[in-house]
Amino acid sequence: SMDGSPIIDKTPVGGLYLNAGWCYGGFKATPGSGLVFAHLLARDEPHKEATRFRLDRFRRGAMIDEKGQGAQPNLH
Repeated sequence: SMDGSPIIDKTPVGGLYLNAGWCYGGFKATPGSGLVFAHLLARDEPHKEATRFRLDRFRRGAMIDEKGQGAQPNLH
């Protein structure tokens, strides 16, 4: 994703959910992302630990700045 952090959210298209945009460290976070993604699929609402990773954060200007991630727009 643009800020180097994942998108874990439902989309405006019914039945289409995202767990994507992991950039560099996604393989290390797979167990945690699986848990919050399963919660999203089962309840159709984000898990409390995944609310930062919603798709609308880009529209709201709420980019995630994870130290050490090195994310910079258009650099990936």
